[in-house]
Amino acid sequence: MCGAYAPAALATPTLSNPAEVETNFQVALDAYNAGKFSEALALSETAANLGSADAAVMAGYILRYGQAGRTDMAGAREWYEKAAFKGHPDAYVALGEMGIREQAGLTKADAVSWLTRASDAGRTDAMRALSDLYRTGQGIDANTAESKRLLEQASQSFDADATKRLGDSVFESDPQAALKHYEAAAKDGHIEAAYIAGVMYAENFDIRPNSDRSAALLRQAAKGGHPAAMADYGLLVYQGYGAAKSIDEAAQWFRKSAEAGDAEGQFLYAFTLAKGEGVPASMEDAYYWVLKSGETGVDEYDADKRTLREGLEGKLDPATIARVKAKL
Repeated sequence: MCGAYAPAALATPTLSNPAEVETNFQVALDAYNAGKFSEALALSETAANLGSADAAVMAGYILRYGQAGRTDMAGAREWYEKAAFKGHPDAYVALGEMGIREQAGLTKADAVSWLTRASDAGRTDAMRALSDLYRTGQGIDANTAESKRLLEQASQSFDADATKRLGDSVFESDPQAALKHYEAAAKDGHIEAAYIAGVMYAENFDIRPNSDRSAALLRQAAKGGHPAAMADYGLLVYQGYGAAKSIDEAAQWFRKSAEAGDAEGQFLYAFTLAKGEGVPASMEDAYYWVLKSGETGVDEYDADKRTLREGLEGKLDPATIARVKAKL
């Protein structure tokens, strides 16, 4: 039990008519969804005082994030605690998050208490956060076994992020086990896990290479919006490695990766623009993207960038070079 948690002081009168409570909360929710946050705060506070735990969570959220124009952590804590007294899992999680950040007088020990309640209520996000606290020994004695148990519990409840974290925890010590977790998380839609698994099938010396699996996983991650995966999958398509070879499709993936901010994708897109492969050739655009890609600190890779950049500078007039640099 959190030392600061005082149920008797938090009890509020409740309406005898649950339908009326729900109606009051719905009015507050309508105002919130309409972006009328000040109005939603006043309405949610009224509904919370009439007995709505959902409204108390809403009031706490609005105050916590300053949506009505002012941030009030102490007020947020008060409303969350009223909702927690009524057993609201969202309030448990919110108080746990505030405890981790040591906000409104809450401590990491409080975070452990509240997140344990949320975890016991089945909240997998709380299980993950609590796992981190056990792993790092914050608010409680470090316990690696309990940290792992919580991740496994969340994973068994189909929490893809927990499954991915299980992969992270054994990536160095047992790549085969890590890959199994990453593929399971990818199957549940985790984009980062799909990317890591795809790269492992192509580059990890402890994993038997599998071009088909690598391409399939990288394609999943690329289609899910992962910038680095877009570049890597585009390269597989460009080479015909595990995927049908298509210069045009590769160029489109490089473009998407470049526009999403991935440095490798920017360099690859610059390369295709310079050669006119899959896209109309444009020395000016190629120069823009190769400059945009910056340097990696890897000598061999940066040497390729310098070669392309210097080659383009030899083909562009000074005015164009100046224009591109000004654009950057």
